[in-house]
Parts: sequence; C-alpha cells; structure tokens
Amino acid sequence: MAVATELIRRHGYMATTVDDICARAGVTKGGFFYHFKTKDQLAEACLAQWDAGAAAMESRAPFQAAAQPYDRALGYMDFYISLFDNPALLTSCLAGTTVQEVADTHPSLRDAANVCFVNASGRFRALLDQASARRQPRVDTASLASLWMATVQGSLILAKASQNPSVIRRNLEHVRSYIASQLPRGTPEKILGVSESLRPARAGGSEGQRTRNTKPRDPRPKLTTD
Repeated sequence: MAVATELIRRHGYMATTVDDICARAGVTKGGFFYHFKTKDQLAEACLAQWDAGAAAMESRAPFQAAAQPYDRALGYMDFYISLFDNPALLTSCLAGTTVQEVADTHPSLRDAANVCFVNASGRFRALLDQASARRQPRVDTASLASLWMATVQGSLILAKASQNPSVIRRNLEHVRSYIASQLPRGTPEKILGVSESLRPARAGGSEGQRTRNTKPRDPRPKLTTD
C-alpha cells in the first residue's frame, strides 16, 4: 500500500498500473490479487490509510500542546506550512491527486477521497470552534476550514504547474492571516464586546468605583459664618 500510495501521488491513478505496483513492491500479480480484487480496491484502502495517517500525525503535532485554543488553531496552520517547506516531502496529496482524475468515472474512489477532505476539514474546524467559542457574532468555522482545505489543494496544483514549491507557503500564509483575523484574542469581556463601564466592580474597591450613579462632589469650597 505504501508503494501504491507513492506511485499514485507521483504519476496519478490512471498512469499507475498493477504491474508498476508489483514491480516496485517486489510481489507477484498473484500475490497482489490475493489481497486486492482490483486496483480500485487497493486505492480505496490507500485512501483510508492516508486519512488515518493524517489524523495520527496531527494528534502528535507540537501545536496540540498549546494552552490556548487560539494558539492551537494557528499552530495547526503553522504546522502544515512548515511541513510543506520540507524539500524531502513529496508535495502531493493522495486524495487530491486521485479525485482530480476519477471524480466522474470512479465514484467509489471519489467518495473515498471526499472522506479524507471531510475528516481533515472537520479536525481543523474543531480547533476553530474552540478558538472562537467566545466570539460574538459567531464565526463560520466550517467555511474557514473549507477555505484552508481549498487553499492547500490549489497550492499543491500550482506548485506542480510552476515547479515552484514556494507558492505553497506564500498562499497558506495569506490565508492563515485572514483566518487569524477572524478569531478572538484577549479577556472574555473584550472578546464579547463588553464595555469597560459594564464590567463588575473588583472586590475591595470604593463605593464610588463600584457604581456609576454616585452624585459628583461639588468642587467649590463651602462658605462658613463665624
């Protein structure tokens, strides 16, 4: 499955043959068909493994250790931006590469690829939900997660077409800045837009500090008679 995943990511689903997979993996065709009835079945298994692998990688990523939800959400994006900077990484998504070719001809593979997108968006959306829980009005986190996914997939295509992988970082950093601008930071009162004058008085403050209705003191000196 690892061999099939790499070949499909490099050459596409249609261009990858069972013979290619067997030769690279060092197995016979008989051995291949003992485990998988068709190439489609193998590709479906590869996509399921791809999805599970992404979830496992994210669960171990450094951003999970951040104390604040805001920092975890931004850390998620920073994690992927740095990941794509790795020159040893094959900048190709198995789900994206597959679905571009077979969306109209192989519905089972299209659906398997879509599961990868839905699950990945859902994991990011959960982080965004936590980061924006106190914001009013509420943020459309589903749309933001979808925007991130679309930018990742589109950037991978542009990087292939231009042979310039730096386009990935450039695009993702723009979208990261936009998503960050939609998330709140600060104390709950500031997040919710509560006016300073409406905040509860702090314990130990004077009566004049705790209420806004105290009559102002007359600054003029009092007149006295002898």
